Amino acid sequence: MKRDYAREVRRAGIGGTPQLCQDALVEDLEELFAGKKYMGQEGRKELKIIKQNLPIPKRQRDKKADTDEAAAPYVLVEMNEGAILDDDSPQIVEFSLVICAYDKGTDNEGCRDVANIKEDIIQRVCARPYFGGVFTILKPITWALQKDRTPPYYFGAVTLNCTAPAMTQDTEMEGLV
Repeated sequence: MKRDYAREVRRAGIGGTPQLCQDALVEDLEELFAGKKYMGQEGRKELKIIKQNLPIPKRQRDKKADTDEAAAPYVLVEMNEGAILDDDSPQIVEFSLVICAYDKGTDNEGCRDVANIKEDIIQRVCARPYFGGVFTILKPITWALQKDRTPPYYFGAVTLNCTAPAMTQDTEMEGLV
């Protein structure tokens, strides 16, 4: 069930809206990629949408690197920074969507999966820049594919700037004037 982010933004007050923007972006990506499978350890599997940081391994990392328990394929939704430009503008929040696929084969399926995931994200955000009821993706939208080879891991990234409501005026001062 989708959350009502507009209602949550009203309840959150100052400081809560960038996090709600990230939550709504993750939810939107989960909907976009539901049921689609990409190259990962032990074959094709559903894409994981991960918020802010990769999971911390509970056990020895090396033993799980080539099993289905590893994170790839994934999109990591990182909130990088934000700005409030003036008293009348919304807050601008920058997100990096780091894309990862895993492929031990020689057909470059991992590389193609990264490019296809990137393109699906770009097409979605261009066609539907409004999400979560209160957030907007601004242009320019930038993307990059890795230059260095790191097989069996393949990476790409999309950078998005989103608006989130910002409360900048001192409402207490307005009441005194």
